[in-house]
Amino acid sequence: MYDVLYLDHCGGSLSLGARLDREAATELARAEARSRRAGRMFLAGSERPRRGGIVVIVEAEPVLRTAA
Repeated sequence: MYDVLYLDHCGGSLSLGARLDREAATELARAEARSRRAGRMFLAGSERPRRGGIVVIVEAEPVLRTAA
C-alpha cells in the first residue's frame, strides 16, 4: 500500500491519496504532478527541485489494531 503526498516549495505537505495500490498511486501521482505543474520524485534521497513542489509516492504506514 502507498500514500501520495504533495510537498510544496516551503516544506509543507498535503496528502493526496492514502493506502492505494501501486497502480492507483502511480496514476494519481502522474495526474497531480501534471495538474500542479510539479515534479515527481522517484528515488529516496533524490535532490529536491529548488522551485515548485513535488509529488512523492511513499509506502503507507501499517495499520495497527488494538484489542477491544
